[in-house]
Amino acid sequence: MNKVDISDWKDFQISRLFRISSPASRSIKTYNEGDVPYVSSGSINNGIISYLEPNEDEELEKGNCITVSPLDGSSFYQEDDFLGRGGAGSAISLLYNDNLTRYNALFICTVIKIMAQKFDYNDALTSDNLKTLKISLPAQKDKNGEFSIDVNKQYSDEGFIPDWDYMWQYMEAIEEKAQRRIDILNKL
Repeated sequence: MNKVDISDWKDFQISRLFRISSPASRSIKTYNEGDVPYVSSGSINNGIISYLEPNEDEELEKGNCITVSPLDGSSFYQEDDFLGRGGAGSAISLLYNDNLTRYNALFICTVIKIMAQKFDYNDALTSDNLKTLKISLPAQKDKNGEFSIDVNKQYSDEGFIPDWDYMWQYMEAIEEKAQRRIDILNKL
């Protein structure tokens, strides 16, 4: 894969790209071990710090979202429903968009993590900071190479539209390349 040309990427504010929510306030101490991921503000293992049994009639956070840690901007794609760490302090934020797929979410997680480097422990990436955070993404173009413009300006004041397909295809190609390398190593 060649180096990504970001020279014509456009800025998008997180709150224009995603519905942002927070998990219910919950303490890990009130749960028994189970098989539902408990996602917290960790920076490894997809943010999963344990597997728990949900309490009776407890609603899980819906999968197909990105979780963001306020501590370091660690961002992960959660494919399946899960229990999220809510409440104050290091509660994660949840980002939802109907265009989200595993691949374009992985692309966006990387961009969020890079952009979040400007935050530190004293200036955490709280849900308020996350709402105003701008990230640069590829923007959709028409067959003539001109930017497609949304007259409703859903994603940006200029009308730019994130190129969900480009992000999906790029990450899928990276995964395929990595899998080919793994397959070669397994044959050794």
